[in-house]
Formats: sequence, structure tokens, C-alpha cells
Amino acid sequence: MENLDRNTEQQVWKRVFAQPQIQSEREDLRLLVLYAMELSAGYRRLAGILTGRDKERLRHLWEGEEANIACLRGIHRLSGGTEEMVKPLSAPNEPVRKVLEKSYHRTRRALTEYTARLADSEFGMVFQKMADRERDHCAILAELLGKQW
Repeated sequence: MENLDRNTEQQVWKRVFAQPQIQSEREDLRLLVLYAMELSAGYRRLAGILTGRDKERLRHLWEGEEANIACLRGIHRLSGGTEEMVKPLSAPNEPVRKVLEKSYHRTRRALTEYTARLADSEFGMVFQKMADRERDHCAILAELLGKQW
């Protein structure tokens, strides 16, 4: 009987200490959504400036970030989140080259963040898809930046 009480007590303490981790994970998701929204806004703005194939590439990047945002919001909802994560952002008014440079570095960081979450038993496959998308985005951004010389 005493053993059962100790097991129950241990489970209660695990739940008590797990709560901040859940909050931390939700905050991490909010930051990831914020970064993805910044990227999305920049791509949308640049797609309105550039022309031809470059415009199409930026539309592809924009659609990819919108998909990442939707995935992150879905993960938030599936994890028990109920509140809206982040309000939409406006695009920065910076030169094309500067936006591409910042976007590359943000995308690389997002790739690192998504890759770090691959071991997640419930959402690892979703983070894998997003990491693959960001890997592709890095190459496209490097190419677009190389054309700006």
C-alpha cells in the first residue's frame, strides 16, 4: 500500500514540475511563429517588387512560410493551446539585398530550431517537413542574393 502511495506521489510531482515546461514549449512556438511571420512578410513584399522568375521564387518562399505558420499553429492547438499565438506583421521597408540577407539568416536559424525538435514523439515528423522546407529556402535565398550583385 505504501508503495502505491509513493508512486502516486511521484506522478503528482512529475505533473507539477512538467507544467512550466509546457508553458516554455508554448512560448517557444510563439517565437517560431513570430520568426516565420517575419519571413513571410518579407517574402510577400519582395514578391511585389521583383519580376519574372525571381518573383515566382519569392512566392514559393512566401507560400512555404505560410505553411510553416499553419503547422506551428496546428501544433500549438494540438498541444492544448487555445489563445491566438501572434498577430500578423507588416513587412520591413528595407532594400531587397538587406531583406534577402536577413531572411537567409532567419531561415537558417529556423532550420536549426526545427531540426532540434525532430526527436519529438508526437510532432517530430511535422518538424522534419518544416526543416526540409527551410533547407530548400536557404538555397533559394542564396541564389536570389547572388543575383543581386
